[in-house]
Formats: sequence, C-alpha cells, structure tokens
Amino acid sequence: MTAHTVSEDNPTYVTRADAYRVSIVSVLTPDDPTFQAREDFIRPEHRRPDGYGLAFLESEEHSLTYIGPVHQIEAYHAITDGSAVLDVSQGVVYAFWPQEKAWDDYIPTNTWNPGGQGIITEFDHPLGGKVTVYEYIETDPDGVATLMVGYHCERCHPSAKSDNHVGFPNRGPQDRRWIARNARVHIRRHAEQCQPIDSRIAEVITAVANDIHNLNNPVTTSESHCATTGPCATIRHLRARA
Repeated sequence: MTAHTVSEDNPTYVTRADAYRVSIVSVLTPDDPTFQAREDFIRPEHRRPDGYGLAFLESEEHSLTYIGPVHQIEAYHAITDGSAVLDVSQGVVYAFWPQEKAWDDYIPTNTWNPGGQGIITEFDHPLGGKVTVYEYIETDPDGVATLMVGYHCERCHPSAKSDNHVGFPNRGPQDRRWIARNARVHIRRHAEQCQPIDSRIAEVITAVANDIHNLNNPVTTSESHCATTGPCATIRHLRARA
C-alpha cells in the first residue's frame, strides 16, 4: 500500500501520496468542440493555445491532474514497453481530477483494480483487526451491475446494504478517496462509531423469529453472517483472487 500524508489540521484528510500511477493520458486540442468548456478548468496563466497534454494520476487515496504540452503526452503514450517516465516539470499539476460537467464524458469511469473488484487499502483498528477499503460489483434483482466501493470494519461489521455511509458507486478516484476518508473517520471515532453487536441480541431475535414462525433455526451472529454472505466473505474472496 502507498504511504500517504494527511493534513495537520485534519488527520482524516489526505493531502498527498508518496507515489502515483498514471491511469489515463489524453490530449485536448482546439478542434475539440468542447475545448473551451473544458479549458475553463485550467487557470488563465497555464493555458496553451495549441492544446493540452493531459495525464490523470492517482494513488489509493489521492489524485492529481498533470497539464503539459501535447507533444509530451503523445510521446509518452507512444512508449508501450512500460519504460515511459512522465516529467511533470514540463507543465503544471493540479490536485484532483476535473469534475465539471464538461469533463464527465471525457474522463471515463475507472477503478483501482482491474475489473473493479479488489482491495484498495486497509488500516489497523486501534482495538485490533482491520478496516478494509475495497471495490466490488453489486448486481440488482434485474441483473444490472454497478461498480461499487466500500469500507468494512472487522469489529462491527457494517454493511453497505444497511448503511450507505460505508459504500456507494465507484466512478473514479474521488469516490475511492471519500470512502477511505470515511474509513479513517471510523477508526478515529471508533469509541462512538464502532459498536459490535451484542451476541445476546442475536439470540433474542432468533428466539422470537423461531417462536413466530414455528422454526428451530440456530442463532446466527453478525460475525458469522458477515463471514458467510456479507462483506467479510467478499473481502476474503478478493484476497484469494489477488
């Protein structure tokens, strides 16, 4: 996992990463019909009348936009053996990727892991165990698949199906950064946020359900349910695939 630096004022806010990967490269030239609308993202002092070479960089919890000469990015893109090195001193770097409407269909949805399934990062919980940030695919009853990103705490076993704070659609690095931030907040506020379910509650719920429906089902705790069909099971499968 990449090491990240956080703000001195807010330890859940990541400000930079020790390393970035170049996820997308492209060029934006004046013959593009949306050139002017997209150029609004670029500060006047950084504008280039002949167009822009663009590189979108990201880490697990941060992202940057590099803006440089068109010929530089064309040359970078032409190197296909993995030896290309991006010299950011030839241009400027902005924090985050553009999120204005004009850029929505210019920057494709991307995921950290190929296919949108895998571990992104993980943190140690102060009381033991891990809080894992991961990508997964959620399929609705109609068979429509959605790329998702979420975090999961091994101590209190939250589920995105019941808490939208721990999981939502995965469209790009800004979504992954926000979920990782939520994971960091969960850890720092674990005394109030992390509340493992008392196993006695599961016993009472099971007993009431058995009595109402005349069943004899065994007690299923949140931990065992999570391990078999919940996020813990999903994360276990993702680790095995990796």
